[in-house]
Amino acid sequence: MFGEQVQSTRAAQKRRTATRIVEAAAQLFAEHGFQSTTVRQIAAAAGVSVGTVMAVGDKESLLGLVYDQAIADRIPAPPEPAEAGAKAPAVEYLAHYFDPFLALFAENDDLARAYFRTLARGRPGNAALGGLRTLTEDNLTAAMVNAGMPEERARLGAQVMFSSYLGELMLLAAGSTDHQQTPARLRTTAAFVAAQEGN
Repeated sequence: MFGEQVQSTRAAQKRRTATRIVEAAAQLFAEHGFQSTTVRQIAAAAGVSVGTVMAVGDKESLLGLVYDQAIADRIPAPPEPAEAGAKAPAVEYLAHYFDPFLALFAENDDLARAYFRTLARGRPGNAALGGLRTLTEDNLTAAMVNAGMPEERARLGAQVMFSSYLGELMLLAAGSTDHQQTPARLRTTAAFVAAQEGN
């Protein structure tokens, strides 16, 4: 019993320390940029050792954690099921689902590009991206099912939407597009996907 309490207390302390490190990294990245921020600065701001920071992650991993948390905080809830006999419109939800994420990336272009490059390198263990994919596809699928689309087709549509979103992120990372073009293309994809309901 006592051993379990000690482990629980240590785990809670570890989570609090990790949160403090990620918050310090977020602040320093925003103030000084990704390239100019060092792990030593993050450690000092968080009040921990460099080794403790590295136990949470290297600089790229910390940037991923910063964005993962910011994205998780902005995930829109799926629309409520429509009243009996009525269909909830899915296209508006699909068309604007990624807007909060795109707005986040537009807040700091340099940090966003560093994050996109990290994603493009495909660092192993990005569980948050996998979690975002699952949650996004579940939410988009629910919206389309609520609008009357068969679940199998809705699931495929949700996969198309998420793939389109990732493609747009890669274009942003490469500097091949801008933040104004991205939402418009995602809305076009959403209209196409939602139009498949009757086909």
